[in-house]
Amino acid sequence: MRKLFLILSILSICFGKVRVVTSTTDLADIVKSIGGDHVTVISIARGNQDPHYVEVLPSYMIKVRKADLYFMVGMELDFWAKQIIDGSRNQKIEVVDCSVEIEKMEIPTGTVDASMGDIHRFGNPHYWLDPKNGRLIAQLIAEKLTKAEPKNSDLFQQNLNLFNHQLDKAILDWQNRYANLSGKKLIFYHNSWPYFSNRFGLETVEFLEPKPGITPSPAKLNRIIQRIKSDKIEVIASESYFSDRVPKFIASKTKVKTVKLAQSVGAIEGADSYIHLFETNLKILSKAFGVEHD
Repeated sequence: MRKLFLILSILSICFGKVRVVTSTTDLADIVKSIGGDHVTVISIARGNQDPHYVEVLPSYMIKVRKADLYFMVGMELDFWAKQIIDGSRNQKIEVVDCSVEIEKMEIPTGTVDASMGDIHRFGNPHYWLDPKNGRLIAQLIAEKLTKAEPKNSDLFQQNLNLFNHQLDKAILDWQNRYANLSGKKLIFYHNSWPYFSNRFGLETVEFLEPKPGITPSPAKLNRIIQRIKSDKIEVIASESYFSDRVPKFIASKTKVKTVKLAQSVGAIEGADSYIHLFETNLKILSKAFGVEHD
């Protein structure tokens, strides 16, 4: 009887939770912050994985089949999510596009075609890398969790208020401690960082990719080497999933420093939460530029 009671208790706890699947670890971490013990959440993409390219596996469909909510990045970044959701045959799931309230950057004008590389028609989709957009994501998540589990609405609102308070406090702290990063010029491997750069005043002068998703050619690398020398560029920053080969080759020809940044929660050591993602990246860049705060 005691064992049976324990099993029933565990089942009641598990089935009493809102079951959530997200496309990325960033969304999953915010869901955890808002939902607390009243949600279970799984991210399809790993933190150290390129979120543009996720192999669709039957195991993902099984996970989504049991979910109440699916939070996606949208803006064609996680286009693979639709295949997973459709394959799950979950008729009751609510699919939520977290980009709906975001002020989108770099919306292309004119015709968009394959010759332009991996261009997103609706703008740059890496909006979570501005911490202020984290507020908008969290608000939407809180609303959807409340709709799914109204009896816990007060708890979700309390957790949302706490998340916003912690995030606002952190943003003020970062703007003070890392003010010396403003105006610093750097080269990124891929165009993941306009929201981040805009928030913290960084100036992107080049990308290693000639076009989004296209491997840099020898001619492109030579131009970048010359640009680094002429403009005295100090730093090349790459997402965690890119090889070090190209940045290290450029570094061998110049005095540029190369760093890996966390494009998502869990991408590199230290970036183990949404707030720690920014703290980790800012520390790395501050050290690379030699403007570390005491």
